[in-house]
This record gives sequence, C-alpha cells and structure tokens, in this order.
Amino acid sequence: MTTVRLVLGGGECDRVIENADHLLRQYRDDTGCYYLDHQPVTPLGQVVPEDLAVTLLVNSQAGWRAFRSLQLHAASLDLSHLPQRPLEQTTIDERTQVKEVIVAMAQWPGFAASVATKVLHKKRPDLIPVLDNQAIFGAYMDHRWPARPAQTESIKDGERILRALNSIAFDLNRMENRQSWHALQEIEPARTRIQLFDSVWWMYFRSTQPVAR
Repeated sequence: MTTVRLVLGGGECDRVIENADHLLRQYRDDTGCYYLDHQPVTPLGQVVPEDLAVTLLVNSQAGWRAFRSLQLHAASLDLSHLPQRPLEQTTIDERTQVKEVIVAMAQWPGFAASVATKVLHKKRPDLIPVLDNQAIFGAYMDHRWPARPAQTESIKDGERILRALNSIAFDLNRMENRQSWHALQEIEPARTRIQLFDSVWWMYFRSTQPVAR
C-alpha cells in the first residue's frame, strides 16, 4: 500500500517522513487531537483567561501567572490586524504581523511562544501554528536533532519565532509536499493545513524522541 511522504524542515533541517498518513491516523489517540477537536465558547476575536484551559491537552505548562497575565493584559492584544487567510497563503510581511502578536503575548509573565501559540491557535487555527518548545524549536528547527535531544528552552525572541513561521509556511507550500497535503486532507478533512503539519510532526517527533519515564 502506498504511503504518504512529507519533507519537513523549512529547507534547512529537512527530514523525510515516509509514513505521514500512518502518523496522522495515530494522532487520533493523542490528547492533542482533543485539543484540535475542541470548539471554544470564548470570543474568537480576543483572548480571555478561560482560553488557557484547553492548552492543558497539548503539554502546556500554563500556570497561575499566565492566567493572571490574561486578566491584566488580554484586552491590550489586538487580533483584528491579523491576516485573514491561512498561513500557507501569507506573505513575509503578513507573517511578521503574526510574529508581533505572538511576541507581545510571549513577554507576559507565565508565557513564552509555546503557551502563547497554544492559546492563539484556537483563535486562528488556519494561521497560527503551535510553536512547541521541544517539538518545534528543539527538534524541527534544530539541525542537531535527534542526535542531540530536543531542549525545553522557553522562546520569547521575535527572530526565532518568525523563522519558525517562515519555515512552516515553506513546508506547507513546497512542491514535493503538494500532493501529500491533499492526501492527508482526505484523511482528516476538518483539519487546516497547519493542523495536519502539527499532527504529523508531533507524532514523528515523539516516535523519534519518546517521553522519558
């Protein structure tokens, strides 16, 4: 049986994933699937403290400081200027706008890029990917992985966040992946392309670097 092949790594840290369809089906048993399936009852145009709850399904380290930050600062975060199209259709200038929103939230106490994007992804599931500390910054963006295990460093730096957005957009658009994204969409038609990316990459990451017990 033919398997679906993806090349992921933004053209800099490329890895060939031969069984992307199998990994996508496996993701159905991961709690991250519950996160993607969850339909928030909070406003789509703004973040509120209650938005933290669903992030617990995707290894979020959110605590009381993050909740308090949302109480104090959420009203200052303007989501209206975000591009009104999927990440794979954005320009570099539009991805810079996305980066600015993530960076603003990442500076709040209790936040960094990981928790910020786990909140923001539920607001714009076709535009803002989940930038997990280990899976994205520690593995996907690091050419030393898996020879060097993914680190858990918290990322707040705008340059690294923009680089991650650009790399993911590159993989969503690269010619060799074009038919594969369509094939994966047939398996999970409700998923956005960045959700397909996140599901496959997370399962590949965890199959390569299992959780230490």
